[in-house]
Amino acid sequence: MKEKLINLYGFLNFFTFGFVLVLIGPLIPVIEKGFSINHSLIGLSLSLGSVSFLIGSLVFGFLLEKFNTFNVVLTAGVIFSFGVFILFIMNSFTLFVFGNFMMNFGGAALEVSIPFLIGVSGTGKKAKKLNFLHSAFAIGAVISPIVSSFILRFTNLWRTTFAIGFITSLLPFIFLFLIKNTINEFHSEYVKEQISFKNLINFSLVILILALSLYVSYEMNFSSWISVFLHEVRSYSVSRSAIFPSFLWLGLFIGRLFFAKMPEKFGYKKWLLFVISFSLICSSLSVFLSINFFISSILIFFTGLFYATTYPTIQATIIEKYKSNKGIALSLASSITSLFSGGASYLIGLLGQYFGIFFGFLLILIFNILELMIIIIFKENQIFIEC
Repeated sequence: MKEKLINLYGFLNFFTFGFVLVLIGPLIPVIEKGFSINHSLIGLSLSLGSVSFLIGSLVFGFLLEKFNTFNVVLTAGVIFSFGVFILFIMNSFTLFVFGNFMMNFGGAALEVSIPFLIGVSGTGKKAKKLNFLHSAFAIGAVISPIVSSFILRFTNLWRTTFAIGFITSLLPFIFLFLIKNTINEFHSEYVKEQISFKNLINFSLVILILALSLYVSYEMNFSSWISVFLHEVRSYSVSRSAIFPSFLWLGLFIGRLFFAKMPEKFGYKKWLLFVISFSLICSSLSVFLSINFFISSILIFFTGLFYATTYPTIQATIIEKYKSNKGIALSLASSITSLFSGGASYLIGLLGQYFGIFFGFLLILIFNILELMIIIIFKENQIFIEC
């Protein structure tokens, strides 16, 4: 029962994070028009959000190891909700940048804290639990573009979508207070097993983080820029193009739901090679063959389907790898990943500004290819080195 409540708390938080984070992509055209900015500035603001994510990951990874876990997790949720509220009331590009910065900071804190709680609670393999956890992120990401598309079609009140995100961000606090004693109990047991930090960073972790960083670089930027791509390159209307991230995240949700057991069944490396290869094929077809609504939606859905289990599989590897210093290992992974993703966002926006968003999307495909190369040369037994 205790573990179920922790999982439910995590599910609600990841749902809201997915809802808000993916919401920004479909709204890029109206944000640019409303605040008189261009692709380059949007790319820069997304990069600053990634820098914020990096800082939040590092700070909260350390705090989880050193301070009262309940207070740390509570602080993470408050910061995230505050950032979403700023996005709701924003009336300038400056407030958009600030709100996005705070939302990403709090989101990073939650993304480190919740897997940490799952890692220190209970026993057994974590890949299945993390796939279900990330499926909540995908559900939120599926819903938000649909909501934004509906609102853009019938009203000019596009900021109200952030109001929905703010309200849902408050719900997890109810469950957090219900599991306060449980969190403190699990953390006290975890602290007893603490070991030296000196063996934390090694070649295995570096490779895993690099693969994770490339994945997030192409997954989040595909989601953020696909609406812009279809609007500018395929001449879809703003309201129609806004819905396409939902097809991507619907694939991510279904993939995480139905493929949750596959990484452990087939082995991490074999499964990663399979899904990364097919995600490259599907995302490439999405770029070159997105000639009408039906074909685009099908190809983008399958792209998400094969994206689905990469992140949870690599994150589960890190959690299972370390009996101690889980928080710091997770924070290193999240922070470096956000740095890569932020740089990728800026480069894609820059390419889109000067050469067209089509060339920005080619960079997304290159990230996919690089990750595949890393997994190919990676030795599977390095995954299970115990520190």
